[in-house]
Amino acid sequence: MIVAALSPKSANYDAHRRDMAERRAQQSAAGRDIGPTPAIADPRRRKRCERNLALFARTYNPATFYWPWSPDLREVIETIEQSIFSGGMTAIALPRGGGKSSICRTAVLWAVSYGLVAYPFIIAANAEKASESLGALKIWMRTLEPYDVDFPEITRAARYVRGQANRAQGTLCNGQETFFRWEADRIVLPRVPPPPNGETDGPWARTSGIVIGTSGLTGEGIRGSLFAHPDGRSVRPDFVLLDDPQTDESARSVLQNAERLSLITGAVLGMAPPGKQMAAVMPLTVIQPGDMADKVLDRKENPLWRGIRRKLLTTMPTNMADWQEYFEVYNSGMGQTKQDIKPANRYYRTHRAQLDAGASASWRFRKGANEVSAIQHAMNLYCRLKPARFMAEFQNEPLVPDEAADLLTPLGVAAQFNRLPRGMVATKAQYVTGFIDVHDEILYWTVSAWEPDFTGGPVDYGVYPSQPVPYFVHSWVRRKLADVHPSAGKEGAIQAGLDVLVGQLLSREWMREDGAAMKVGRLLVDCAYDRDLVCAFCRRSPHSGIVMPTRGYPVPRGQEWSGHFLGKEGGQTGFHWRIPPPKGGGRYVLTDVNFWKSLAWERFRVAVGNPGAWSLFGDDPKAHAMLADHYCGERPVWVVAKGMGRWEWEVKEKRNDVHWWDCLVGTAAAAAMLGVMIPGVEVKRKRRKVSLAELMGGKR
Repeated sequence: MIVAALSPKSANYDAHRRDMAERRAQQSAAGRDIGPTPAIADPRRRKRCERNLALFARTYNPATFYWPWSPDLREVIETIEQSIFSGGMTAIALPRGGGKSSICRTAVLWAVSYGLVAYPFIIAANAEKASESLGALKIWMRTLEPYDVDFPEITRAARYVRGQANRAQGTLCNGQETFFRWEADRIVLPRVPPPPNGETDGPWARTSGIVIGTSGLTGEGIRGSLFAHPDGRSVRPDFVLLDDPQTDESARSVLQNAERLSLITGAVLGMAPPGKQMAAVMPLTVIQPGDMADKVLDRKENPLWRGIRRKLLTTMPTNMADWQEYFEVYNSGMGQTKQDIKPANRYYRTHRAQLDAGASASWRFRKGANEVSAIQHAMNLYCRLKPARFMAEFQNEPLVPDEAADLLTPLGVAAQFNRLPRGMVATKAQYVTGFIDVHDEILYWTVSAWEPDFTGGPVDYGVYPSQPVPYFVHSWVRRKLADVHPSAGKEGAIQAGLDVLVGQLLSREWMREDGAAMKVGRLLVDCAYDRDLVCAFCRRSPHSGIVMPTRGYPVPRGQEWSGHFLGKEGGQTGFHWRIPPPKGGGRYVLTDVNFWKSLAWERFRVAVGNPGAWSLFGDDPKAHAMLADHYCGERPVWVVAKGMGRWEWEVKEKRNDVHWWDCLVGTAAAAAMLGVMIPGVEVKRKRRKVSLAELMGGKR
């Protein structure tokens, strides 16, 4: 074997390359090394704030917290401290602009700075809002004085990255990797030695490896919150800040309120480590009666949240008529090209005793620089925002909405069209459902198509037998079942009509825009008119696997749909539908009609093209005139019972026909039976007890 010897020149070149590579590595490491942890500038100042959130906020963020604490904020601070030290959950509703978000964000900074929590998690109404909260913490870590010099184990690395996430990767401290992360939705504090004059439990600072995570409430980040450290440890959030987790839109939505409340009580609180109670703080604002915030703050309905609900004015003025004259002066001055509040101030000073009678402010320092008092400031807001918004956002006592302002109108419904041909299914739709409303002389029917998020609406509708006029009222039906089936008798004519109509609807293929052929997957038949007749028809139908009898079931006031059935044995409970245990008459479906009508009311007010919108086929509003009248024949009434509010539906006038309205909401309930659900909404189910013999036999 012959081995070629390296020439001196080649050997020298290889050595040179190795030497240069080593130098570059050393230079790179030196550039990434943040150096030893400096000493704490004022250990006594830092120590004084360790168990005192209010003192920490005033000491290290005086630019934000410069007013004397209001009694409400002091109560909030004490409750947050209790949650962090002892666990527990707190919901806080303070007047908008009262500093609740700032104090909660400061609470996160305080908790991580002293190592009081291992993994705080910030959840907001959406991912963008959550990033804003995390962004505020990042800025504070880099810029606050004297926080910078009192917490060097955090701020030295934070200032090193200069707001650039990629600079955090590979940072070193005395030559050892810090595992520091500075991402858009997460911070992992660096593993560094403690300050030389600071307290320590080992070679690393107490803050080393603390994770701060964020997510929008409806995002996937909540369920993917488990964090794995490089040393093999896995941690879950032990403190959650839910920063105003509802929006104006979600507060108006029956469905989104249910979704967000379900996520908070399920997925969010399920983030806690096994065997440990979650510490959670939720600053929020009540927007609508019965919205998610209103429900969480109700100590009877959600006692674990220890709801705190405070007002800008603890009591309103008793002489509201006298304030009307003040408002005229105020509006006149503020309506000028160059706004002038001086006339309003003069009027207020002159009549102050009369105007302030009966009123008291929760925080006397909350007023503008050009305003005389906190009461005047509050009433200026009342004037500018109008009573409904003021009572919601600043008093946390929203007025019961005037449903007349938001009622569907026939003209509005008929104009909610998607320009698809009659019978055509939208490309994204995955489910087709039908509903038949049974009467002794005529059958009303609707077939609807749905996307997985309940975007959709009717693709066709009609009556059997068909009528010779395009618009008619139920009491003036021209062609009746008895006319088409003259020798069958009354009940026989209904059954014969159902045979024909069900056969037509289930044999028909509904073409989707992309050419796919779809068929009705679930057809519900209303049995309110004659339960025995309809149940017998569905049971004997050759399509019994698809056709089921149904009737609306109003859950008792003050109870939730799924919770109402948890204690009932047998049957099947789904997303606002229920199949009771079969008895003599066979199986049938109960539907939560108030929920489905509220959903339809809500979805027809969503503009076509947006997720969740319901729309009609075609492009001619006149073609749906009769249908639109049916959809608008009922009104919602806000009902409160046992501390819970909900919309219930009643016919506006006795002569109104609402049969196609019933068909529409029935097709939505049928879609829920096929698995269509709002993303994130979970259904409570009672688990059947499994015996030891079944377990040993491998049965579930």
